[in-house]
Amino acid sequence: MTKTFRLAALLRFRKLQEDQAAAGLARANANRRTHASRTAAAWGELAQTTAEAGSATALTAAAASRAASRSILLELQGLGTAMAAEAETAEAELVAAKTAASTLEKLAERHRQAGSRADLAAEQHFLDELATARRTGPQ
Repeated sequence: MTKTFRLAALLRFRKLQEDQAAAGLARANANRRTHASRTAAAWGELAQTTAEAGSATALTAAAASRAASRSILLELQGLGTAMAAEAETAEAELVAAKTAASTLEKLAERHRQAGSRADLAAEQHFLDELATARRTGPQ
């Protein structure tokens, strides 16, 4: 029987960190997609507005509306940039978590292989002893 892998708890912890990092990346990417669709919708709505003004008041209102829209679009662009940076950070965290987990996974695999080799060697030793005892007969 092989010994248990002493770093199994740490490996489970690293896997949990990896799962959390993957969830964070998925959340960041979903936020980016939602933001992109909302920004595209805003651009579409602005493109459909008419530029006709029947009076000076309507022209002033249209100019104010365009200035406000421009300001909102700049804020949306800044938010998109921040979301892209957040997604890049989440991706870097996922890569770091995967790296930390893969190192322990390799150690765990080596431990399993060593345990298998030790079990096979013990079984072979038992079979050799059994064959030797059978060959020499009862004494």
